Amino acid sequence: MLSTMQPEDRRFDSRGGLMIGLAALGAVLAPLGAGGQQQTQQQTPAQQQPQRPAAPPVVQRPAGNTQARPGTNGTINNVPATQNNALQNLLRGGTNNNTGTTNQQRPAINNLGTLLPNKAPNPGANNTAAANQRPAVGKNGGAQPPHKNVPPQPNNQPPVAKQPPGPAVPSRTFIGHPAPPGTTEKPNRNGDIVRTTADGTVIDQYSPRNGTLIHHGLNGDRRVVVERPDHTRIVAASRGVQYVQHPYNVGGHTYLNRTFYVNGKLTSQHYRPYTYGGTTYDVYAPSRYYEPRFYDWATSRQSTPQVKSLPNTAGNQPWLAYYKGVFTPEASYTSPAVWMADFLFATSLATHYQNNPPAASDAPPADPSAGITPQVKQGVADEMTRQIKLESKEAQHKDPDPAAASVVTEIRSDRATHDFVANSDLDLVDPSGRRCMLSDGDVIEVSGGTPQPESSTVSAIVMYSKGGLECGRSAQVEVALTDLQEMQNHMRETADQAMAQTTAAKEVASSVPAFAASAPPADADAPQELAKEQQLAALADNN
Repeated sequence: MLSTMQPEDRRFDSRGGLMIGLAALGAVLAPLGAGGQQQTQQQTPAQQQPQRPAAPPVVQRPAGNTQARPGTNGTINNVPATQNNALQNLLRGGTNNNTGTTNQQRPAINNLGTLLPNKAPNPGANNTAAANQRPAVGKNGGAQPPHKNVPPQPNNQPPVAKQPPGPAVPSRTFIGHPAPPGTTEKPNRNGDIVRTTADGTVIDQYSPRNGTLIHHGLNGDRRVVVERPDHTRIVAASRGVQYVQHPYNVGGHTYLNRTFYVNGKLTSQHYRPYTYGGTTYDVYAPSRYYEPRFYDWATSRQSTPQVKSLPNTAGNQPWLAYYKGVFTPEASYTSPAVWMADFLFATSLATHYQNNPPAASDAPPADPSAGITPQVKQGVADEMTRQIKLESKEAQHKDPDPAAASVVTEIRSDRATHDFVANSDLDLVDPSGRRCMLSDGDVIEVSGGTPQPESSTVSAIVMYSKGGLECGRSAQVEVALTDLQEMQNHMRETADQAMAQTTAAKEVASSVPAFAASAPPADADAPQELAKEQQLAALADNN
């Protein structure tokens, strides 16, 4: 730059007279130029601050749309509501009523007590030093600042390659399951809808031709969901819960019979379809009801603490040793609900450990402050109490209404906070736009009074997670209502499993409802059906 300017300066210097004249003229015009510049600046409006981009609108399904979609609990939207089964809730894989790692062989459980011991007041309370304050969810699900008793989880999540920042991207195909910023949805040469992240990762592929959805989880899991014209549903996963579901009718009502295939064994559970906001939810239907005084016992505090064992804790269990830094069972219990909360954590964490065995180099979590705190456990116990009281009301009717037992009705009917435990792998998006996940044993909290009828998701706060790829503690995430329904199902199923093993349950009368007595047996062809769908999915991935 200097070599160019210096010769030009010398040329002007050779024109002495001209330079002197120009200098004088410049001195005369300088004040005028300054004044003109000042006037121009005064007339220029102040620059506005950049506006934050508006949040993307909530995608609503047009009325009368009969296109097959994987974002709802039905294969085809124009079938009767009672037969409209979901694909939206299948991205996370379903619920097993026998959530332990050995479903058919239940561990011996000590008796928590009979119906006759003296009861102390305060139903639902427990014997832990639980505080009432937990990280709150604000009005309409908005997050409030985390409470000081729940410290944020360490920021050790791995970054997502080439992922732009920004809000989550809603989907018109995979309704209720937003994707990270930069995600696109395009049809491929076969007419399948393919959802791809900004770094080129394929996370979903849906075929409208045969109702097949293939989801690739953040942890490498592949989950295949098939909805057939006869409303049979197949959920085949490379790890975790797998099942085949068939509808059946009793007394003019439609019920759903799921056959789970876990550890080489078949078990079954029943559900009732319920439609809300154009989406059908599968609501847990208990296979046995007890008389009212049993439910009173299960939701009351006992005056004498009792020692209780938990499933999958006898001997040197590797999962318990691995999670000893974050999960500590109570030494004794005065509340059945707190025992059932520990029962739920024990089955969930044992299942997660079995499905995701840590490598030898993986250090076990050891920070109790980042684990399942007494406050978190109390929140789950409180929710467990609500679910048991809900079942008590159902037991008084021969044909209970599934709408009354659904998670949507529950969280819309009050202003309380509701804590749920994840029962499978869920892919979510955190506030920074990072793709993250939840897994078995993680805890989220939802504020009552939500959601709106047109919404397919609900805002939740992560109360406990395991770190790594998982959503950080205190993060606000959007959870599909169908996934939340499966969490409620999982909680009720586990509570029934626990209650059935108590002495109190054997001392009262119980009955099997007609829909359970008339249910078909477990599908013996389920293992072959699941293996077939996994093979087809592998071929689709290679094409």
